[in-house]
Amino acid sequence: MRALPFHAALSAAALALLLSACAPTQVRPPSAEQTAATARTQVDYDGRFAIKYNDQNGTERNAYGNFTWHQQGDTINIELKSPLGQTLAIIESAPSSATLQLPNKPPQFAAKVDDLMRDALGFSLPVSGLRYWLEPAPAPDSKATIETDPHNGRIKQLEQDGWTVDYYEYTPENNVKRMNLSHENPPLAIRLVLDR
Repeated sequence: MRALPFHAALSAAALALLLSACAPTQVRPPSAEQTAATARTQVDYDGRFAIKYNDQNGTERNAYGNFTWHQQGDTINIELKSPLGQTLAIIESAPSSATLQLPNKPPQFAAKVDDLMRDALGFSLPVSGLRYWLEPAPAPDSKATIETDPHNGRIKQLEQDGWTVDYYEYTPENNVKRMNLSHENPPLAIRLVLDR
């Protein structure tokens, strides 16, 4: 199967970001249950993504498609695919190394996945924080601000490391179903829908 050029897929569609209603902020430290949720060593997700970012020339770009996320211990493998199923990128992040594979190109290596993705793709997924935010829980190694829903105790918004994570929908089992991530500098907006 022939892969689409990555830059063609990135500019294929516009991203409509969802806006949440304004509500009074209730800041709470992470609970013991939320912190304990980060202890899982193997996690798999399937879902859809939409990314809005500015490329190296300052031009606004959009990328969208499907993803798979496989986490085993501290190693995370992410595959990004076009809506038609062609592989756009395969990312592997480990504590001391990162690998990025693009169609019809040799693998690229770096010490940090953020630097590797930014240089090759023009944007970087916050992989180290995202592994916790998908739980949902704050990453344990930096300060976070959390807003919870007073009716059900679920996290509505989490702010950490320059990122704002808005949780829009949960499954009946309290797993994250739909979330948005945003970063101001550099500007980056990510919408994720988890199909599991």
